[in-house]
Amino acid sequence: MSQTKQAVEKRRTKRVLPAPDQPVLISMQLERCPGTVHATNISQYGMGISLPEDFKTYGIETSVRVEVALPEPVNEKFTAMVKIVHQQDSNYGVRFEEIAKQDEVLLLKYIDHRLENADGTSVMKALYGI
Repeated sequence: MSQTKQAVEKRRTKRVLPAPDQPVLISMQLERCPGTVHATNISQYGMGISLPEDFKTYGIETSVRVEVALPEPVNEKFTAMVKIVHQQDSNYGVRFEEIAKQDEVLLLKYIDHRLENADGTSVMKALYGI
């Protein structure tokens, strides 16, 4: 099975790339983590983030509380518990473990907005890794 087909089968939820001029900002409450990082992609169930090399000491299955700041049109912040589920170099995949229902609604509103307003290349890259 091709890598693209595997990626399609693995991801059955809407995943988007934040607009470069309107990043999704993530604050993590961990030592050695910069104050704020940008999400590289985001879905209803998790997000991708890039962190400094020395963050590797935390590894897979680490849980952490984060504050997520969604840009326009949502323009809201929420707090959630996430778990690191993937790591490759300085790129991490985190899964939402605890997120309030009203915050999930905000997240879906943002995702739908990006799907409606993103260019095709952004959507294809986020969905299929190409």
